[in-house]
Amino acid sequence: MQKISLVILATGVVAAGLWGVGDYMSRKGEAHGDVVRGQSIAEQTCLRCHTKFAGDPLPNPAITDAPALASFGQRWPLENLEEALAEGISVSHDDLTMPEFTLTPESIADLLVYFESLTDAANAK
Repeated sequence: MQKISLVILATGVVAAGLWGVGDYMSRKGEAHGDVVRGQSIAEQTCLRCHTKFAGDPLPNPAITDAPALASFGQRWPLENLEEALAEGISVSHDDLTMPEFTLTPESIADLLVYFESLTDAANAK
């Protein structure tokens, strides 16, 4: 009986390991995050004050120094923004404090992929 239990346990461990490897391999090389969802999040939050690209008309004329979203990837490695977005960014633009947003890990990944797409578009110009 113990031998059968041990075989079942070992089979379960091997199966779980193979599932984990298979799951990793199926996602290997995929971009994490969704550009469309990231754009939607940015439109609801970021684009109240920021522009997409430098030179675009400002959405809020009272704020003149909020950097364009496309410039984020030109200024910093975008993965460095992940922690800041998770913890909440406390930045002021023109004496206005940036509002706090509660973002899930998935929404942060979506935003970062969207920022990356804007940076790529700006770099291609």
